[in-house]
Amino acid sequence: MRNFKAFTLIELIVVICLCTLLAGIAVLNVSFLDATIVRMELNKLMTACLYMQQLAIATNEEKYLVFDEHTNEYRFDVYHEKLSKRVRFGVMNGIKGPPGNPIGSIEKAITFPLNRICFYPTGIISSGTVYLIDIKKQTFYALSNAVSQVSYLRMYRYDGTWKLYGDDKK
Repeated sequence: MRNFKAFTLIELIVVICLCTLLAGIAVLNVSFLDATIVRMELNKLMTACLYMQQLAIATNEEKYLVFDEHTNEYRFDVYHEKLSKRVRFGVMNGIKGPPGNPIGSIEKAITFPLNRICFYPTGIISSGTVYLIDIKKQTFYALSNAVSQVSYLRMYRYDGTWKLYGDDKK
């Protein structure tokens, strides 16, 4: 009589289930990572805008933050930033905007005139919106400044409707 050493069917099923579970966790973590990277890029852009607004006031000169949608980069003062490889300027099909008053389809990823944000010495910021999206088009954020007498940059996230980013109560 020969004594064969082999895996039982139960052992194989347990190993397959564990591998499937680990693969599922890895996929969820990658999706979570994409959303985190888009938020990080939005926060970085907001910080650059606040810096440029203060610089324009301090120097009493107009300052600009200029976007290059094709290379996913923006420039301001002496700085040059490139978005993460997992993030780009872009839009999702069928989403209405701008976030503060979503009445029409979003056609452009950057709606600031001449693809640049102008910061005036008075503290006023030109009106428009810039949209950031992950490469899988699952996470969608916006930085927007509405037309008003007082400039107030707002960050939004889209999860079926536009919500102020960081404002979990709305």
